[in-house]
Amino acid sequence: MTAIHQAKAGITRDDIHTVVTEFYSRIRAEPRLGPIFEKHIGISDSDWAPHLNKIRDFWANVMLRDRAYQGNPMQAHMAVPEIQGTDFAIWLDLFQSTVTDSLPPAKAQVFDILARRIGKSLRMGLEQARPDGPPAFAEFQAQTGQQPPDQGLSKDP
Repeated sequence: MTAIHQAKAGITRDDIHTVVTEFYSRIRAEPRLGPIFEKHIGISDSDWAPHLNKIRDFWANVMLRDRAYQGNPMQAHMAVPEIQGTDFAIWLDLFQSTVTDSLPPAKAQVFDILARRIGKSLRMGLEQARPDGPPAFAEFQAQTGQQPPDQGLSKDP
């Protein structure tokens, strides 16, 4: 059993509930992401309840192999034209602070590692599928003489 699978074994549905509830409370208050979610989900807690339950099921699938989740994260993100690749860095920073504040360090680290993998995959898929395509890395490098920033998505602690 790998270290990540051993650590996942300690995560509970209660941990998932805590993380998702707190994370989306922070998302709703975030200046860039909050309005996007408000437009597509709503304002009231009753508007948010189905989304939170779906995301809890998603994380239960990831962490506990609970198969209650029914959905396609890539399609869900593709359906929201306001989402930009750079938004995933904001999402991941909020997620990391949420798990760090809400869980013991070992559990927080597992959530963070998996969230970064998922975020990287979603960002890459979104950028590849959109008409404007992936970032113009060669153009960035030519203009700045530097490698493009990775937005914190490739760092597996």
